[in-house]
Amino acid sequence: MSLLASITGNVLLFCLVFGMSATTDIRSIQTQARNTKAIATGVFCQFIILPFLGFVVVKFMGLEESLGLTLLVVTSSPGGSYSNWWCSMFNGDLALSVTMTAISTVLSMIALPANLLLYTKFSYHSDVVANLEWGALFTALAIVMCAIVLGLTLSAKLHGHKFQRKLQYLANHMGNVSGFLLIVFSATMTNTGDADSRIWSRHWSFYVGVSLPCLGGLVLANIISSMIQLPKPERVTVAIECCYQNVGIATSLALTMFKGNDLNNAMGVPFFY
Repeated sequence: MSLLASITGNVLLFCLVFGMSATTDIRSIQTQARNTKAIATGVFCQFIILPFLGFVVVKFMGLEESLGLTLLVVTSSPGGSYSNWWCSMFNGDLALSVTMTAISTVLSMIALPANLLLYTKFSYHSDVVANLEWGALFTALAIVMCAIVLGLTLSAKLHGHKFQRKLQYLANHMGNVSGFLLIVFSATMTNTGDADSRIWSRHWSFYVGVSLPCLGGLVLANIISSMIQLPKPERVTVAIECCYQNVGIATSLALTMFKGNDLNNAMGVPFFY
């Protein structure tokens, strides 16, 4: 059952990221890649500020291992695919959002394990660090990376082709449906345990602990991007990319690392985040 759940989570994660990537204009990414000021600010907020906020919450609220480790994975993960949707909703720079998501995913191959190892070491005992499922972590990262590369390659190959719009329409719907199913899947997994592990009956520290890094990252990213005088659409994008993480990675990792009520507790973190 756990193997089937893990495979299901990984397949949905791939379809979500691939669907979103295949709808991206590769030329927009090439243009935005030269916007080093905004990208550097986003990378700093995403891989320095947010992981540290996650560590502070885990350390000072004394979250149990299943919750704390999953929250550290969430706050150390690259940007989520739906950050592009949020940027379009709040008039952010959409092309910059797509570019930052792709760049953060590449950088996360090093930054995510480094942050996770560092902050887990200072949050829990050494045996917890030793039992981390690095194989599952890199598998999830590899899935995201492959999905982005294949999606962007398809977008580039079909540029100007008569079937481009139709295939992008199908890819976008595949991504949206997969994202919805991933949410339903997480909700199902977190609500199948005992009464105390269900998402609506958690201790107050769960809701506060999971919310604080996201809210803190949103505020700090806005302050930093305003101080360096980024254009307003870019400020919106940096703030969203900082706090909206790829929770699918944490979902996949939790399915491998935990069992029973610990799994139900852990799955509640990416679902609520």
